Amino acid sequence: MKDLRFLFREKAREFLRGLLREGKAEALRRTLFLSFLGARICYAEGPPLSLFSEERFRDPQRLRSFLSHLQKAGHGSVFAHSPLTVELSEPSADLLAALYKAWYDPKTSRLQLNLRHFAEVLTSEEFQRLLDPGISDREFLSFPAVVFEGPALQKVYEGSLEGLFSQSQPPNSGLIALPRVSVIQVPGQEPFGWFAVVAEGFSRLFSHQFVRHTWLNFNQRSHRYTSVDQFVEPPSFASAPGARELYRREIERGLAAYRRLISLGVKKEDARFVTPQGAATTVLATGPYFVWRDFIEKRTNPRAQWEIRSLAQTLERVMRPL
Repeated sequence: MKDLRFLFREKAREFLRGLLREGKAEALRRTLFLSFLGARICYAEGPPLSLFSEERFRDPQRLRSFLSHLQKAGHGSVFAHSPLTVELSEPSADLLAALYKAWYDPKTSRLQLNLRHFAEVLTSEEFQRLLDPGISDREFLSFPAVVFEGPALQKVYEGSLEGLFSQSQPPNSGLIALPRVSVIQVPGQEPFGWFAVVAEGFSRLFSHQFVRHTWLNFNQRSHRYTSVDQFVEPPSFASAPGARELYRREIERGLAAYRRLISLGVKKEDARFVTPQGAATTVLATGPYFVWRDFIEKRTNPRAQWEIRSLAQTLERVMRPL
């Protein structure tokens, strides 16, 4: 008897190849920028949205080569950020079981997939054809975006991605990170919707909680490859006499040990063990509206930790009109 995983994989491959033949997967090219962001955010020390100024993104041929290399190397998770919604009447139960994190709405007969489904079952040649004839479509620049910034996460931008990308994002400087939340709405995904959320200047303590919402898709700045350079300071430290000073002394002590270990030849992935847990990171998370609503419901609870609650409250402001 064939392995059940093999049967599911073959079922998914047959279905996805059919979508390719019918030209229904072409809309994925509009959202390839999110897969690129998911791949590059792991290695970015500066503002993540500035990654779109890289030549490997701006040059269609280099972008195709970059994404093809990721697919060949088996890095399927980065492609989950690019959604595709198609019409499908009464899918079989075994097809839905074969499509991990695919959502079906029987009222509208629509199925939401993502590029990861294709990347993990297609051959490299088939995946290359999916990326061809080119990735020069700049429709995504019209996608709506909103940005919040500062300790209170005040709205500082609302408009199109084109307007946002045209603004230079200054890198966060100093020892204490400045929180920033960018929310990108992907149109054409009805009835599911799709948000891409970039959370910058949040702590790794926050990200440990965030990634527990496993219906979302995640990629995160890696301190295996980037330097530990900034930290998040809890607001409560400002009201406790001496707390802020004590924290910053510990940060400086940990950073001094970290840099010394690196100078001795220790890899960053091991040297980071001596730094405080409040090290700042950046996380990209994507998913349909109902998953974000579940996150908001759970994390706006007053008992939620203050940092993840602040993100949930910010996203609630974005989703309320929807």
